[in-house]
Amino acid sequence: MSMRAARVRNLLLLIAIFATIVVAGCWDSRRTLQHVLDDGYSTVIEITGAQNQRLAPFAFDGWRPRFVEQGLSVNLKWNGKDGKPHAFEKVPVTDDFAHTIVEGDQVRLAVVPAKVMDDPYAVPVITADANARLRSLQEWTRTSAFIAAAAWIGFGLSAFWIGRGGAGVAGQMTAAFPLRRILFGFVALILGAVLTLRVWSIEDMAPDSAGGTETTAEIASALTVPAAGGGTTHALRLSWKDAQGGVHHVGPVPVSEHYWATITRNGELTVHQARIRYQEGGRGMRPVVVDDPPERPWQIEVALGVGLVLAVMGAASLFSAARQLRRRG
Repeated sequence: MSMRAARVRNLLLLIAIFATIVVAGCWDSRRTLQHVLDDGYSTVIEITGAQNQRLAPFAFDGWRPRFVEQGLSVNLKWNGKDGKPHAFEKVPVTDDFAHTIVEGDQVRLAVVPAKVMDDPYAVPVITADANARLRSLQEWTRTSAFIAAAAWIGFGLSAFWIGRGGAGVAGQMTAAFPLRRILFGFVALILGAVLTLRVWSIEDMAPDSAGGTETTAEIASALTVPAAGGGTTHALRLSWKDAQGGVHHVGPVPVSEHYWATITRNGELTVHQARIRYQEGGRGMRPVVVDDPPERPWQIEVALGVGLVLAVMGAASLFSAARQLRRRG
């Protein structure tokens, strides 16, 4: 039993160290991203290549290591304010943005707007992917921080118990070590917490998925269109001007039954304007109608319930194991 307890202790130590490194890497990436957004300048960059980062989630900018939290990264080049050509490799991009530049196994070389700094350690930020990257880093940080905290606590408890077992009647105390209960408790607690945080992250991302620019759009027309799963759904055709005076026409934009009822009467449009949010430079991305927040699907409710139940069961199991250890001590 002492050997098994030592293996659990070592496994928890490895998990704790790795999760802590991920937290530090995500914090540094988010700090750099925000710095470029605040202090960088807008320009047009060219995507010159890409690489898969799933098996090697890191990069080196000179001597400086950098954690790459996304599965795909791209190589970029641009002409800087100093009149010199600049290049940067392994810039992470989210899956949503990757779908716009990846066709099969080929990466489409594109020119996109971005914010950059003429600094070899400042990772450029692709404008259309900025909000998604910030949300992704926030989610990675929260999840990794919880896993790191749980693993460090588990490592400390297991190391303390093994140490006490060696100081007293070793065989009797290690035999009383509730290994299965502690393992189940940690696994259930971590899975439950990760699932719950994931659901909450999805909820947080939904309202501003189109970006942060809000304006008033004209409702050109309202129509009923066939739904993908059968039946019909309601949609709007919208038009608006951006800050540079450019005119955008987008539609159909699906809306909920509740929102449809507030802007129509007997099928006729009674409201001719709508507040929307859209992403600057995000071509092909639909705006979000501010007054029509997405409804929470039943899958979210189920996932949230399962996550909370697992977390409670894990905490109860660890509490029970701690009480047993205290009595045995």
